[in-house]
Amino acid sequence: MAISCLRLSLAPWLVKTPRPRPPLKVTPFRIICTAQSSVVDEKELPLPLSACKWEPFRKKKVVMRVGYVGTDYRGLQLQRDEHELSTIENELETAIFKAGGIRDSNFGDLHKIAWARSSRTDKGVHSLATMISLKMEIPEDAWKEDPNGIALANCVNSYLPDNIRVFSILPSQK
Repeated sequence: MAISCLRLSLAPWLVKTPRPRPPLKVTPFRIICTAQSSVVDEKELPLPLSACKWEPFRKKKVVMRVGYVGTDYRGLQLQRDEHELSTIENELETAIFKAGGIRDSNFGDLHKIAWARSSRTDKGVHSLATMISLKMEIPEDAWKEDPNGIALANCVNSYLPDNIRVFSILPSQK
């Protein structure tokens, strides 16, 4: 028979005396809602979801975190045969190409950009966090103002349907 060496004091649970609590300071406040327009610094806002395209500076190995609802798709992995349903990778490749992340000469061949995925899903299966690594054409100061890679992700998202989202695009740590 094993006996635990861990000793717990049961006194706080057995005794029903209330613990002293520091006095709370209640400060009254008001919430005022107005319909005024204000000027916001454009550097603080993420890129809008309207279509955007960046100017490629160099190719770099990146990691994309992707989530999708796979109901209308034939799974994650790209399938080159003609079919009425597309795949998640097909949609992602097209969106990255339109955003400027894949050159014309590399579009259509995922091996040229060293595309690799953390997992695969079948037809109709959803994913919350699939990691995809690839060599992507990136802008000059891709992560200088945005260390979380959300601005690049928003640019790619502007070309994606609503049921596929890129959450972040970050440099790979080799």
